[in-house]
Amino acid sequence: MASPTSVQQAVKTHYEKYVYPRFPLLTSVRLCDTYALNLDALWARLNGQKLEPRDRQILLAGCGAFSPYPTAVANPRAKITALDLSKANLARAKFHTRLHLHFNARFIEGDLIDAPALFGEKRFHFIDCYGVLHHIPDAVSALQAMHSLLKPGAVARIMVYSAGTRRSVQAARTALRLLRVEDVSTIRRLHRKAGADSRFKACIDSNYEAGFDWGLADMLLHPYAKTYRLDELLDSLAQARLEPILFIHPNALPDPDREIARLGDLERSHRLNINFILLAGRVEDSEMRSIWNRRKASEDTFITLNPVIQKSLPLLPFKRLKPSPKLGFENPPLDFKTGRLLSRFKHLVRKSSLEPVQWGTVQPHLQALFLTETAIDQSV
Repeated sequence: MASPTSVQQAVKTHYEKYVYPRFPLLTSVRLCDTYALNLDALWARLNGQKLEPRDRQILLAGCGAFSPYPTAVANPRAKITALDLSKANLARAKFHTRLHLHFNARFIEGDLIDAPALFGEKRFHFIDCYGVLHHIPDAVSALQAMHSLLKPGAVARIMVYSAGTRRSVQAARTALRLLRVEDVSTIRRLHRKAGADSRFKACIDSNYEAGFDWGLADMLLHPYAKTYRLDELLDSLAQARLEPILFIHPNALPDPDREIARLGDLERSHRLNINFILLAGRVEDSEMRSIWNRRKASEDTFITLNPVIQKSLPLLPFKRLKPSPKLGFENPPLDFKTGRLLSRFKHLVRKSSLEPVQWGTVQPHLQALFLTETAIDQSV
């Protein structure tokens, strides 16, 4: 097996050649679709507290060529640090973000494992590590680096490939490696010649990103792409003293223990068809999160709008909105009637002031993170 240093260099070289994702520069995101990236809402959901306006720190650990833009849309006042191995990725991300008039991100070339030394005493409220760990041979060290960079109460979003979902892709990667195929044009030629019932053809046709050279290269030519079994992922997290707080892939159950059991059943019966996406926090903060969960179940709280949803409400008289699902389930639509309901929460509302019927309509929007809950005395 190649050394971690040589793999790192190969990954860097790959992304210098195939910027990922290379969306058109005019590609934009709807404001409402960034609701689950809003730091204020996430912090309130997990800690029951409101962040200080001048103290919002976000790290994109392996930012690629696009994620700084939607993150900046969701957090216009946060300080965003975009870290990536590839200069080409960073240049594209910087240009895209600033083209859309967002200037609160700084772009740094570097490796996640080296980030603690790079950032010194700096700590972050949110680390986004989406689709990165499976490209790092020493993922445990990368997770340990993330742990050291998280503030108390902070959260990391993680996505890794699952072994069950990527089985056909990994088989295609192995076959291409044995054939010594190293360029997209040859893969396209093989795809055109493949029969209608070819597994290779089906593998490519089922992946939207494979329609683009940058997506096909990331899928089949990436120098290192590990897949994870559930137990491998959980063990890696545990070694870094991180724990799942909430799984947010499609159809995930809200209780992490029950979702782990469900995923295990699917994996054992070879029916797992999603990659793992989750929010993880420091083990040291587990009791703090538990205290907040108990308090919001038994005490009065303040309820208010997710800042992203609040900014989206003025559109509702003209257009019905349905934010893209980001937490594992379909969102309730935002229509004029819902907008009137949510408008009540532009300012803090005590939960105790809501009638039982009102509470029944509010709960789905709390679950969806359209509304957030905080402790009245802010001490959790």
